[in-house]
Amino acid sequence: MDVAFAVLLSAGGTVLMAMNVADQKVHASWLVVPAFLAVTLPLLWRSTAPLLALLVTAIAIGLNVALFGTVVRCGIVFPVTFVLVFAAAARLPRGEALQGLALGLLGVVLMTLDDGQVGPDVLPFFLPLTAAVWGLGRVVFGRNVLVAELESRTAELRRTRDDRARLEVATDRARLSVQLDRLLQRQLGELALMANPSRRDADADAAIARFEAIEDRSRRTLDEMRAMVGVLRHDDLDAPTAPQPTLRHLESLLHGARLEVEGSPRVLPAGVELSAYRVVEHLLAAIEDAGDVRVVVRFGDDALELVVTGPLRRHGAADTALERARERVELHHGTFVATTDRGRAEAIAQLPVALAGV
Repeated sequence: MDVAFAVLLSAGGTVLMAMNVADQKVHASWLVVPAFLAVTLPLLWRSTAPLLALLVTAIAIGLNVALFGTVVRCGIVFPVTFVLVFAAAARLPRGEALQGLALGLLGVVLMTLDDGQVGPDVLPFFLPLTAAVWGLGRVVFGRNVLVAELESRTAELRRTRDDRARLEVATDRARLSVQLDRLLQRQLGELALMANPSRRDADADAAIARFEAIEDRSRRTLDEMRAMVGVLRHDDLDAPTAPQPTLRHLESLLHGARLEVEGSPRVLPAGVELSAYRVVEHLLAAIEDAGDVRVVVRFGDDALELVVTGPLRRHGAADTALERARERVELHHGTFVATTDRGRAEAIAQLPVALAGV
């Protein structure tokens, strides 16, 4: 907007000065055309430094009158003065705004001392008009102050609302913590009764059934705990809360690979199932996505064997994935063997399975 004002009034001033030069009655020098730009160009500072713009404009008007004498200036000086006085009133504190008004009035007075169209007789009209424009600027200033105060109060209300929401969340977390404690006490008590050593099973099948029931109850307890912890954790944390994957979720990893299950499938300890899932996940990361990828899950009496075969990926990525699979197997004191032959890889991992209670 400042540039638009400066360009528009500078163009008008150039045309006006050119008309003065062309008027044989005025006898103005061509120098008045570029010199008059000193009156209009300070509009570029209307927003950032209105008081300085008014000072430069008043000085430029005085020099223009002194150097070039009787020239018609009022058609541009009045609009420039009104714009700058309004800007000073709307943007500056009262003291500086009054200084801006004084400089604007001074420019009007200097112009009327030797203008080809108006004289000092118009001052009783234009001085009050300039003051009225300044008054409108002060109204805008007051409105801007009110808007800023309202925005500040709105921001404060938002902060209060956010604090209240955080307090409510903290209260809910405290309540859920109590529920989690009660859940743990109840479920662990039930598990303790199920695993009571005073109970004697008639045969091995009954013992296995009892341990499978304990395993199932433990999994459900863990899932319930994860659900509650997911609510309790802070939103900015990235802790996983979904149930840990098991062998039943292997199909989601395959993406076209062939899965074969051998032996007698059964529920294994949660740690073994999770590690088996992760081992297959790492091994598939070492294999190219192709139609001839084969995954074998073999349930043995004392070990779970995993076999993955397929075309090997590029060397660096495959080595990293195989190393991660090896580390996961070694956590369970298992064995891991990986071989390659003409671009194809075969990895065999064995995870020991304890048959406690049998």
